[in-house]
Amino acid sequence: FRNLWGGFPPDVPPDVRDADGFHPAMKDMLPGNPLEGIYWGYVNSWWPYRNDPNVILLHYSDVRKDLKGSVAKIAKFLDVKLSSSELNTVVNRCSMEHMKKANKFHYYMPLNTDSTWNNNEHFIVKSGKMVNKGHVGKGKDKFSPEVVAKFREAEEKMLGHDPALLKWAREGGGFPPVES
Repeated sequence: FRNLWGGFPPDVPPDVRDADGFHPAMKDMLPGNPLEGIYWGYVNSWWPYRNDPNVILLHYSDVRKDLKGSVAKIAKFLDVKLSSSELNTVVNRCSMEHMKKANKFHYYMPLNTDSTWNNNEHFIVKSGKMVNKGHVGKGKDKFSPEVVAKFREAEEKMLGHDPALLKWAREGGGFPPVES
């Protein structure tokens, strides 16, 4: 897998932490580090377009809180008419329960030209390994209070220029229209 992606993500044992309690991969995502743009840049670059008619900005916590409403919102955005039965089918198939039960997460690299790679046998993520619990906010239980504080400090630095953006990034929910 790492070879297919140019050595990313780095192979770091899960118990490796620096003096501040950071796993190196997480530290790399903090401001000023090599992977800063993966989260901070992405959120900052899309935020100004949140109310554009051809953009839909979704937050994981909102989808988890109201999957049916989120599916209906996406269908409306795409101008797809779903019957009540179709909506319920999509909601069921998008549920954590269904994804765990269906266990069909075989991600492969169809464009990989490596002659040793066989798309019928080799998968990036094997069945049953992709879907976790799907809870919102449970990840912070895995980090020390110092790491959580450092991440909140990074949020303030990278997103705090716009209080609505900072609130949305932390909690989800609606957002105010863009001021002109």
